Amino acid sequence: MKKISTMLAAGIFSMLSATAFACPQGTALTGGTGSNHKGGKCVAAATVKHQAQATKHEASQAQQHATKAKHEAGKAEQHRTAAMHKDVKKASQENAKAAAETKAAKMEANKAKTSASKAKVDAQHMQKDMKPVKS
Repeated sequence: MKKISTMLAAGIFSMLSATAFACPQGTALTGGTGSNHKGGKCVAAATVKHQAQATKHEASQAQQHATKAKHEAGKAEQHRTAAMHKDVKKASQENAKAAAETKAAKMEANKAKTSASKAKVDAQHMQKDMKPVKS
């Protein structure tokens, strides 16, 4: 009787420890709230990695776009200074055009910088969610 009860207790404990895992093997817990990801879902680990890589790629693209817009803003500034050296009538027309180009390029640079920041934050959140959950 003692052996049977010992084996029964061992079986129950092994079942409890086997059901304590958060997700099946090959999946990762994502989403949810709190330290235990309450309400989260098990997603294939490859999908999570792919999403993280895509977010990193978007961040790098946005950073490149911001650099390009900054360069264009510098070129527009050069156009404006070059226009100042020409005669007054042409200079005023070219100065207005260059000022508009500068303003547009700076707005584009700010938009790209904001996009890069958002993508970077998203990438960090994706990596944070990818960490395995200890149960």
